[in-house]
Amino acid sequence: MSHVQKSVIAEDEIDTVLESDIQFSGILETSKSLLIKGKVSGTITCGDDLYISEGAFVDADIRAGRLTVRGSLKGSAIAAESIQVIAGSDVEASLEAPEITIENEEQFRGKATVTGDRENA
Repeated sequence: MSHVQKSVIAEDEIDTVLESDIQFSGILETSKSLLIKGKVSGTITCGDDLYISEGAFVDADIRAGRLTVRGSLKGSAIAAESIQVIAGSDVEASLEAPEITIENEEQFRGKATVTGDRENA
């Protein structure tokens, strides 16, 4: 059965929030859920849900359980369960997951590979 992300994310349900004034470059690792509102570049490993908020900019290689993109993403993303690209986001990346949803294909540039079965990211 498909896992559908919420249309509105309740921040109090997210373990870690990087606010819009945060600019981070490097290796970011967490086993818990993460919401990015600022600018992040480098490598991100998230063992749970990773959300890229509207207005956020991420230029990174990502591994996550599930990924939801509402902002800008460049780089690559591999998710163990699913990747959801919400209309209004801007994605220039290589995506790989058992389930990929791209709401607005005009703002997606890259490659989407549906693996067909869930894997550990």
